[in-house]
Order: sequence, then structure tokens, then C-alpha cells
Amino acid sequence: MEIEDLFDEKKTTYTITDEHGEKSTITIDKWAADLLQDDLPDVHGWIQVKFDLVCSKKPQLTRREKGNVVRELARKEAEKSPNYKSLTDFL
Repeated sequence: MEIEDLFDEKKTTYTITDEHGEKSTITIDKWAADLLQDDLPDVHGWIQVKFDLVCSKKPQLTRREKGNVVRELARKEAEKSPNYKSLTDFL
């Protein structure tokens, strides 16, 4: 991963099961998804667990709001990566 990747607008799409048991998708910034792929054994599973957690704790949120919370959790998790730190140290 290069420093330019942090400013890229590309997204990575994951298939999840939504709160109604139906297939759905969620998009994560590509830079975050790349870092999560490096650091987590099962990014898809991690995203599903986080989505389920958000649904159980905040069922009143809209689908978009739930997705936004999961995207923020993914961003925060990606920022814990040693690879993220090495990129931002460059700045």
C-alpha cells in the first residue's frame, strides 16, 4: 500500500446478511479494506459481526446509518494497523 491509497476514492464491497435475513452489501473504503485484509483472518466475518452488533444495539437506525457505523468501525480498526502507522508517519 502506498500513501496515495489513503486518498483514493475506491471502495471494496462485502456481501452481508442484513437485519431481515436477506443478502445485502456494504462498501468499505478500499484502503481500509486492504489494511483489514492484512490484519484480520476473516474480514467478511468481522464486518458481519459488527453489522449484527450495530443492529442489535441500535435497531432504530436506518440501513444507511447502520452501514455508516460499520464503515466507521472498519476505518478505526484499519487505523490500528502497523501498516497504517508507517504510512501516516511518512506524512
